[in-house]
Amino acid sequence: MVQQFKISTTARGLAAVVGLLLATPVVAQTLDETAASEGVRVAYFNYAPFAYVDDGGEVIGTDVEILEAVLGQMGIEVAEAVATDWGALIPGLRAGRYDVVAAGMFVTPARCAEVAFSEPTFGIRASLVVPAGNPNGITSYEDILEQGATLAAVAGTAQVAAALEMGISRDNVQEYPDAPTALAAVRAGRADAFGADAPSARQIIVNQPGNDFEMVEPFAEIGGRSAVDHGAFAFRQEDQAFVDRLNIAMNDFIGSAEYVAINETHGMTADEAPVLSVSELCGG
Repeated sequence: MVQQFKISTTARGLAAVVGLLLATPVVAQTLDETAASEGVRVAYFNYAPFAYVDDGGEVIGTDVEILEAVLGQMGIEVAEAVATDWGALIPGLRAGRYDVVAAGMFVTPARCAEVAFSEPTFGIRASLVVPAGNPNGITSYEDILEQGATLAAVAGTAQVAAALEMGISRDNVQEYPDAPTALAAVRAGRADAFGADAPSARQIIVNQPGNDFEMVEPFAEIGGRSAVDHGAFAFRQEDQAFVDRLNIAMNDFIGSAEYVAINETHGMTADEAPVLSVSELCGG
């Protein structure tokens, strides 16, 4: 009976140990721990000038090239770059499908509650792309509101939010999955203007196959609110330690000759460098 009790106690002990092991959560490694050995997985939204595919199939653009340069200074490589729909960027990041979003994403307090932003890479004004000749004389969001005109924009972007916040009817704000689809709506007359940031609008004008469009003069306010938006790289909040290290390298890189050269290659201008910090933009 004594021997039987000992065997039973041992079995119970093993079961308890196994139970503890199964109950103990596996702690996922942070990007700060894995980046040097495994590289960084990047998600981008195919939208010039921030990240887009050139004729040779290579992913280029201000965001992806600045990120690659800064990571290179840290001794870290880009492991892969994956094209992702705009609306899936933050959910995919938080789910761990990639490590960073490099997509010209504007820093807003709402997004700051979901992700950890790096320091900004740019500060840019807003613009509109309209049919050539601007037949309706639209030069601002205020004109769209006053005329009861229709705005096309990429779904989930700051342009949609700005239009709705200033009172443009929900029915007059058309959301599309990407810029080409939105521009097709303007070309076909289903929308009167396409909302974009100034660098993107310039790229659209430069790269359009015909002379279908023109851009209006960039503006710094929409409905009395600032329309100078700052973009940054987005990371998971648990990777804040890595973001802190990246920001040190970013501080040296922003404004450098290489930074200016990358921006100018993709149509960005000298007055589109960041002027606010991520803390200021997040409301901290």
